[in-house]
Amino acid sequence: MPIPAPDRTRPLRFDYDEAKRALLIQWGDGTTHLIPFAVLRRACPCAVCAGEMGLPGRFSAEPELATGEDELADIGLVGAYGLNAVWADGHSTGIYTFERLRELGERAGVA
Repeated sequence: MPIPAPDRTRPLRFDYDEAKRALLIQWGDGTTHLIPFAVLRRACPCAVCAGEMGLPGRFSAEPELATGEDELADIGLVGAYGLNAVWADGHSTGIYTFERLRELGERAGVA
């Protein structure tokens, strides 16, 4: 019997893999993804990083990561729909929905 679609975007566990410098997410459908910190940082959905109202974001204008931008300091749940990342450079305004994290994980590959 196929697993219902919502389990694809329901994390059972998330953690750091410091050795691989990646966010580990275990999903409700049994899949585990490792999303490299650099990939996660460049995918920050906030207005500063992604842009807004037709204006380019920080990574559109300057795609290279500066020191500390890909150092994940903390990550936590935001309600029942996403995670908020806190980066070593102090940036903390991006909320990654579970759907977006699943997309990033699919691109990054299975752990």
